[in-house]
Amino acid sequence: MGAAYDSQERHPAPRCLPGTRREVLEEIETWVKAGSQGTSILWVHGPAGAGKSVIAQIVAETCARRGELAASFFFACTVASRNALKYLFPTIAAQIAMSVPEKRQRLDSILKNDPWIADRALGSVDLVASLFQQSSAPESSPFLVVIDGLDECQGHNHQRHALEQVSHMVNTHLPLRFLIVSRPEAHLCEEFDEPHLIDIAETLSLYGDLKARDDVSMYLKIELSRIYSSKRHRDVMQFVPRPWPSESVLDTLVCKSGGYFIYASTIIKFVDEENFSPIGRLAQILNISNPAVLPSDSTPFAELDKLYLQILSSCPTSKHPLFTRILGYVLFAPDYGHSDMHVENIEALLRLPRGQVKLILRGLRSLVSFEYRMSLHHASFGDFLQDRERSKDYHVDSEEWTYTAFCDAFSFGCNMLGFSTDAGIESAARDPKGLSITITFSL
Repeated sequence: MGAAYDSQERHPAPRCLPGTRREVLEEIETWVKAGSQGTSILWVHGPAGAGKSVIAQIVAETCARRGELAASFFFACTVASRNALKYLFPTIAAQIAMSVPEKRQRLDSILKNDPWIADRALGSVDLVASLFQQSSAPESSPFLVVIDGLDECQGHNHQRHALEQVSHMVNTHLPLRFLIVSRPEAHLCEEFDEPHLIDIAETLSLYGDLKARDDVSMYLKIELSRIYSSKRHRDVMQFVPRPWPSESVLDTLVCKSGGYFIYASTIIKFVDEENFSPIGRLAQILNISNPAVLPSDSTPFAELDKLYLQILSSCPTSKHPLFTRILGYVLFAPDYGHSDMHVENIEALLRLPRGQVKLILRGLRSLVSFEYRMSLHHASFGDFLQDRERSKDYHVDSEEWTYTAFCDAFSFGCNMLGFSTDAGIESAARDPKGLSITITFSL
């Protein structure tokens, strides 16, 4: 199936730099060691590019070495055998059975007597549960099931159903604990707040992890130092004085990353590409114009762009006429001194019913924060939206948005003063007696 942590299909598995993500891994380790004294489910969630799959991979490998891993399943939305719910629990059952000879024999017997058990409504749960019947598992038996990328399983209802089945297994007192890793999509947040999960699950958020910025900084320093000293780039780099790059450039890159490794790893892949100057490649990323730099047709952030486009296109409301306009408010409002732009402010300006903005951007929780104020999780996502060639249909033009936002604010102010804007902005700027009025709005 290729869904296991050590499958050939996933080779080479994602890795992180030794010494990074230590705090997150320690929190998960504490949960694992708690055993039956802890909750049965740990949901680790974070935005796109936060390194969730790397964390899941490390946990799976570590627990497998200690004989604690019962099964693992790494979803992948583009792989047919790894993007559907129907494969999840049969695969978990097969892995559990392979770990203990007694369970392997039992699985053979179950499938021989009832070959269609996995196709029934709760058949997959029954299949897993039956492996633990009439057996007393010793304390050292594998118990951890790692499910990564649940949000990449096809269909929101299937994702919810997977969680329902997991909770059913927990409530039938199977000797299993589940580490579930995903983006914090709205429907998953709602499901984890349901009564059947709220008391048996705890959550670990990767948002706002300040230590992650230090990890990204360490990663960039080590990788750029490797590039500087590599034989591949010796012809160019032997003439470049140290330190390269400067601390200010490193700080800029770390700030742009927002603490997310996908940005940093994309930079390293681009700068380290064979037959190109690392100086020129880094200059491209920083948008530094240098006539001495060799031209390149490569796109520095092709991998990152693919991820952003996939998230945007999969958002059910991405074709809504106000979709990019609202993104513009999130992106540009801080430039006008409104770093605390709240959802209700945007709804008032656009004359939308309460709750509509969150509804329109519902599928972007991995990119946009709704806590306290609306903001982007990734600074690089803002760069992406402003570049027409990269963002394509989702481009947000600064000048066009500024004019549109002015019209929104002007219309809102006129309505507050009792002036109609139905005939257009120009006519609304004059009172009924024909006297010109001036209204100042700050966006």
